[in-house]
Amino acid sequence: MHIVGPGAAAENVRVATLRGQLIGVYHMVRVDGERFAIRALVVCAAARGRGVGRWLLGHALGVAESRGGRFVQAPGAAVGFFRKAGFVVAGGGLWFAMTPE
Repeated sequence: MHIVGPGAAAENVRVATLRGQLIGVYHMVRVDGERFAIRALVVCAAARGRGVGRWLLGHALGVAESRGGRFVQAPGAAVGFFRKAGFVVAGGGLWFAMTPE
């Protein structure tokens, strides 16, 4: 699997490819200094159930943390997926809180 990005216009968009084929993508934005929001995380049907979504989510969380993020909000879709990854329902959304070391 390979992550492609960032480009100047696509700073917070990452795509995952496998053998040259696009298999997943996420888009994340910085809300403020410590908060990020994942706007979309999509895996193609043929690649689902193989850990691609978890891998992309882990990458997004790592990027947010490396840029000073402490909280990441998930989109309202796929609640089960995000809750399984440690997101909690709070303040009308799904949130993941990172613990600084």
